Formats: sequence, C-alpha cells, structure tokens
Amino acid sequence: MTTREIFRQNLKYYRKQKCLTQEALSEKIGLNPKYITNLEAQKKFPSPETIDAIAKVLEIKPALLFEDEGCPVNAVLFDKAAFIEKLVEGLSFEIRKDIVKYLDKNI
Repeated sequence: MTTREIFRQNLKYYRKQKCLTQEALSEKIGLNPKYITNLEAQKKFPSPETIDAIAKVLEIKPALLFEDEGCPVNAVLFDKAAFIEKLVEGLSFEIRKDIVKYLDKNI
C-alpha cells in the first residue's frame, strides 16, 4: 500500500471517528470545502502544515495519519448516539426531541 493510500484511509477513519463530514473538516482547517474530499480521492496531498492542522482538529498525533501497522482499512466505526447528537445540536428542544426519536427509530 502506498503512503498516499495509507494517509487517505487513516484520514477517512479518524474523520469519521470525530463525526465530521469532509466539508466540515475542510472548513475547520480553513480551506476550500472540497479540500478533504480531494485528499480522500487522492487528487491532492497536503503540506506538512496542513497535516498538522488536520491532526489538531482530529485530536491525534500527525504520525497516526501515516501509520501502516494496523491501518483501519476495513474498520467500521459508527457511534449512533454521537451521530444523532451532532445532527440535532443547536435545534430547539421540541424539534430536537422529535428528530432524536425519529432518527433513533430509523437508523
């Protein structure tokens, strides 16, 4: 597996672990909303400064983005409760309660 492929897979894994969309992570590091999409599609490769910024947002050491040993290639990571919480945070209490109930039942 190439360094770019390892980086892509690890980036995707740790991004999903933080319940961030590609666009949300791009915005948090202050770059074009499609930047992470392009990284994960291997259309671009980040600078060292961008790698540091990504790792900071993901709250990991930058080296983890290049770790081949135990690379989470086939890892399925989905925290249903965290996902629902991220979707509905900031909504009014009544709307939030209805959405949580619906999502919990249908996801």
